[in-house]
Formats: sequence, C-alpha cells, structure tokens
Amino acid sequence: MINLLFSLNETYVYPLNVLIKSIVDLHPNDTFRLFLLHAGIREETLQELRESIEIHGHEFHPIYSKNFFESADKVAITRYYAIEMYLWMFAPYLLPEEIDRVLYLDPDIVAINDIKSFYNKEFKGHSFIATNYKYKTKWLQPFNNLRLRNFESDNYFNSGVVLMNIKKLRQTANAKEIVEAIRENKPVLILPDQDIFNLLYVNDILEEDWRIYNMDPRVFDKLRILFPSKYTLEDIEENVVFIHYSGKQKPWVLREKYKHALGKYFFDVEKTVYPRYDVAVEDKKGRIK
Repeated sequence: MINLLFSLNETYVYPLNVLIKSIVDLHPNDTFRLFLLHAGIREETLQELRESIEIHGHEFHPIYSKNFFESADKVAITRYYAIEMYLWMFAPYLLPEEIDRVLYLDPDIVAINDIKSFYNKEFKGHSFIATNYKYKTKWLQPFNNLRLRNFESDNYFNSGVVLMNIKKLRQTANAKEIVEAIRENKPVLILPDQDIFNLLYVNDILEEDWRIYNMDPRVFDKLRILFPSKYTLEDIEENVVFIHYSGKQKPWVLREKYKHALGKYFFDVEKTVYPRYDVAVEDKKGRIK
C-alpha cells in the first residue's frame, strides 16, 4: 500500500484529478491510500473524488481540519494562499496511527514514471526527503536566511514533493510549534508553507535530485537551450518522475497560451480525465506535438 497526501481547496481539485490519474495509470499493480486534508471542500466534490478513486480499488480518506488555528489567525497571506497550504505539515497529527510514511504532493504535478523509486527511499535518520533548487536559490539564500533567521543554513527546499517520516515526526515534532512559527513569522513569509517548512526543518531534510523528482518546466526550457544534447524530451520521458508546474502560470488555466514544452505531459493526462480538452498542443514554432 502506497500512502499519498494532498492538502488543497476546491480550486485545485481539477488538477488533482489529473495528478491522481497520472499516478494510478503508471501503477496498475499497486494499491494506493489517498489522504486529502482540506478546510471546506464541498461534500459533492468529495463524493465525486471518492467514486473515481474507489472504483479502481484504491482508498480515499478526506480529512477536514481547521482545528490547529484560532478564528483570530489570519493565515491566508494573499489571494493566492489560504489555510490549506499549511495542512500537509500537520499530517503526523491527522493521519491514522498505522501510517508511518506518506508522500505529500502539490496538486500542480504530474507523474510520468514509477513513483516508488522516491516513495521507498531510506530516510537515513531524517524526517523528510525533498528537493533543493540550489541553482535558483543560491543568490537568494542570504535574503532567505535573514527573513527566516536561520543564518547557518545554505539550503532552501521545495515543498511540492516531500516524503514524510510520519513515525519520527510524531516522536520529535509537535503541532503547536508549527502554528507558533506561522503566527510569529507571518510578516516575512513569501512562499508561506515552504518558508515554514524550511524554518522548522531545514536541518532534518534529506536532499534528493530535483532533475528527477521535481522538474520545473520553466527551468527545463532554459536548460535545453544551454545544454541541448543533455536536456531533451527523451531524457525527460526516460528519467523524470515528477513534473511540477509551479508558479502562477498553470497549464490548465492558460491552455494554448501555456508556453513551456513540458506542458504536453499535463495535457496528455488531462484529456484522459476531461475528454473535452482532447486538443493538440503546439510548441513555440507552431508544430503539433
């Protein structure tokens, strides 16, 4: 049984369906237990998700929770961020006791290869396994250190793909610490849950390769210009596990205006979930891909 974790509001149920489809189709012989942490998704929407998941023999466990926060907590930082972005960090205190590890995924992701290479990794004493975009963050590291007051750190991990050592976290961490960190640091948070993740746990995260487990389409387009023989779609299809459509430009919103080459992998899965979007995707030169 593979345990997957998501935390989101209703806005992101659409891409979540695409992500789940991409994973399930890649693993016809595996069974999944899917946990969805939310703070108010409609029952009708949850029932539709349940039916689409359980019909294939997988488990679906939606968990409603706002209990860690008080009504006075203003945890929605901007119109882009809401309470659900934090909920995944509370998984050790919300998931059933028998769960000892879980893979958290942002909903703006698709899987294109077997995810078990990541899910089954050894924690080596750490609470988390995640990826670090050092090529992007090295210039911002001093600023991040100043904002988050972790002056010794030279790391800043992405929170979109995180393997969680639930067993260890139940023994070493607590929910109150997370809530207090959010309250105390709200004025300096830019990527809120990711900032808190790094502030609290940066020294307890084992690093994995973003080029395999957290490929960013924006970065890929730049890399294939700089290293055209190394960064190709063939390489992506052979080696990459997760493509992460991070940032504000989402393929399911922009559609034909989405300019990054790796958008094709989202659209390929999307049309199997939502047939009305079975359309060709053109590359920058107008060629049908």
